[in-house]
Amino acid sequence: MTQKEFEQAPLKEKVFRVLERGKPIAARDFLYFRIRLYALYDFYAEVWYIPTSNKIDRVETLTVDDILNLYKSDFDISGLLK
Repeated sequence: MTQKEFEQAPLKEKVFRVLERGKPIAARDFLYFRIRLYALYDFYAEVWYIPTSNKIDRVETLTVDDILNLYKSDFDISGLLK
């Protein structure tokens, strides 16, 4: 599945694909969301979960630049910058 096909899929299909095929990488909290980042096929996806209602609100794809900005405290890239 390509990133474009994934983005056009319904939410239930996105959730199924991420949970079945994705590799968990990191997590973060934002407002009342618990957001988990997954590597999926050849792109990355975030699952936006609302713990208080036990529901997934959305699934979004991210670029590498987005990941570095949002998860910079989760990754040690100092060795890559030499």
